[in-house]
Amino acid sequence: MTSLRIACLLALALSLLRFAGCGALELLDTRAVDLRLLYRGPERASRQVVIVAIDDASIEAQGRWPWSRSLMGRLLRAISSAEPAVVGFDIVESEATRPLDPGAVESKLRDGVDPRVRQALREALASIPSEDRELADAVRESGRSVLGYFFDLTRELPAAAEAKVSGYNAVFSSRGGQGELHVRAPSVAVGNLPELNEAARAVGFVNFPVDRGDGHARRLPLVMRYRDKYALPLSLAMLQVALPERPLMIRFEDFGVDEVKLGSQTIPVDEEGRIALNFRGPGATFEHISAADLLSGKVARERLAGKFVLVGVTATGVVDVRPAAFDGLFPGVEMHATALDNILTNDALVAPRWGVLVEIGAIVVFVLLLGLLLGRGHAATGGVVGAGCLAGYLAGSQWLFLRTGIVLGLVFPTTAIVLTYSVINVHLFVVAENARRRTREVFSRYLNPELARIASENPSMLRLGGDKRLLTVLFSDIRGFTGISEGLAPETLVELLNTYLTAMTDVVFENDGTLDKYIGDAILAVWGAPLSQPDHARRACNAALAMVRALTPLDETSRNRGWPALRMGIGLHTGEMIVGNMGSPQHLSYTVIGDNVNLGSRLEGLTRIYNVDVIASEATVLAVGGEFPARELDLVAVKGRSQPVRIFELLPGGDQGSQTFLIGEFAAGLDAYRRRDWDGAVARFEAVLERYPQDGPSRLYVERCRECAASPPPPDWQGVTVMRSK
Repeated sequence: MTSLRIACLLALALSLLRFAGCGALELLDTRAVDLRLLYRGPERASRQVVIVAIDDASIEAQGRWPWSRSLMGRLLRAISSAEPAVVGFDIVESEATRPLDPGAVESKLRDGVDPRVRQALREALASIPSEDRELADAVRESGRSVLGYFFDLTRELPAAAEAKVSGYNAVFSSRGGQGELHVRAPSVAVGNLPELNEAARAVGFVNFPVDRGDGHARRLPLVMRYRDKYALPLSLAMLQVALPERPLMIRFEDFGVDEVKLGSQTIPVDEEGRIALNFRGPGATFEHISAADLLSGKVARERLAGKFVLVGVTATGVVDVRPAAFDGLFPGVEMHATALDNILTNDALVAPRWGVLVEIGAIVVFVLLLGLLLGRGHAATGGVVGAGCLAGYLAGSQWLFLRTGIVLGLVFPTTAIVLTYSVINVHLFVVAENARRRTREVFSRYLNPELARIASENPSMLRLGGDKRLLTVLFSDIRGFTGISEGLAPETLVELLNTYLTAMTDVVFENDGTLDKYIGDAILAVWGAPLSQPDHARRACNAALAMVRALTPLDETSRNRGWPALRMGIGLHTGEMIVGNMGSPQHLSYTVIGDNVNLGSRLEGLTRIYNVDVIASEATVLAVGGEFPARELDLVAVKGRSQPVRIFELLPGGDQGSQTFLIGEFAAGLDAYRRRDWDGAVARFEAVLERYPQDGPSRLYVERCRECAASPPPPDWQGVTVMRSK
């Protein structure tokens, strides 16, 4: 099966693409993770992590940023007094402050100052500690401070002095030493002042790289190679200080980072050693304590005791922000808080390596299943199954995500379903269209173009046989055509007939009818087959009235050219008929047969007797539901049928008042006629003739009434007119 072969090729190509990776599709997958988080919604952050925020209120109270080192020392002492588990700074103090020069101050003193005063001032100035030393003392005294530094990823040349780096307690290298190459290796580190580094328990980098595709922050590297060391981020450095009994270990394999462990806890990372953050919500999801409140003594000790405290800037215009899942301006300090929170609660997002195999398995199953269904012509079933597979995979992967944090890719399986359904359907459409074109070319040799087109859409309809269906047939005929044909030359007759048939056929096609056949000057058309038309009776009535209108210009042309006047009769009937292909496999004729078809032909013949243009059966009039004005003509028993048929004249559009008069007055006359009130009936019909002298049915009934008055019908007469001929 061609469809199955296409499915196999697609399954192989998409599986290889998923295994090898595709940047554009992988970016869509990362964005899908953001959508999953948004669908899950914000959730409560860990109470173990607290942020001391240098916010707008703090800036307003203590002055603009950056603050003095002495003020930062006061802030650290205020935090340390509450005995937190660890204090981490998302702030880098890399430049020394300018110390106060006693000599420069002394040189500003005027001459004549007492030498003893100069000496006292000199000693006082010398005794003032530097701000850097004040902060270093506060860091040392806290005994639990972790300072942040950053790697300059834009520079390649290393700095002259080597920065202090906190690393893993244990590092297990890969066999070939290739696994370590997957870890980012910056060459420039911008650290704190040496005296601050010496006073700190540990240091951790504060870099938070964003995804290259869209600039969003989603993953934090838990390791970077700096010279011969494997550096820790701020979050892990804080955990190393707060939980010394749980050593940090990293293991490399040839594909990259195999695992990172905090004691016995495994922290999920990818090959580059990055943790995928399980964001809790937008900014300020973690508990924030204003630095101003802390400095003023308004914060209870219990809010910081035993907590993991991060100090960072959140003030407007100063804060370091990045776009994240819940917030387009997510503070950098909350990135580190999120990493700490995820590790402490052990619920970071997990993209397991076996997830690729699950995705490839889903791709193969979905693609082959669709290939089998579509190849057997089950397009609708394939669509339902494809949608079910898609919905099932999305729902199942989201359930797994919410319950376990495991992330299965959405884009590749989704692409596989959509692409397979589209490609195979396009292929089937092209193949089917070529088959229809070839069929149309063959059928058009012996079928009219409309039937050829329809047959090409469904070649099976050209099999021998038929179906019983409710249809409407139209028979039309030129009155007195035999006399017309005897009075014209053959060439003129053919020209007249072709002109007439062309105009009438155009009307049939304009009203979506199917031309069954020409029978000399007669036309047989059908509505409701081969294409189903719920309003087939309405279409046929429209066509009949349009044919009458189209005859007017033809009649004028015929008279102007010296040809005979043209009048036509049309019969309409609605009923069950057999429709299908009649004939032999070598020569088919798509037509309708049955007693109801014959009745339509008989009604066309009655137009000559009643001298009207269009006669419709009661079944047709009922089918159109009063949409067209019609007057009842008679109750007739046509030749070949025992049951009488109520017949109506389909009236052309016109003045509504006149039509109401005609229909009402004629109906009153017909009622009197059936009640044997011959004089009353004549009076009614003559009233119609007084306004419409050429009304054929009224003239006919005046004659009938007079005949019945002279020779009354038998007692069992029911007002039925029996036709002895066709």
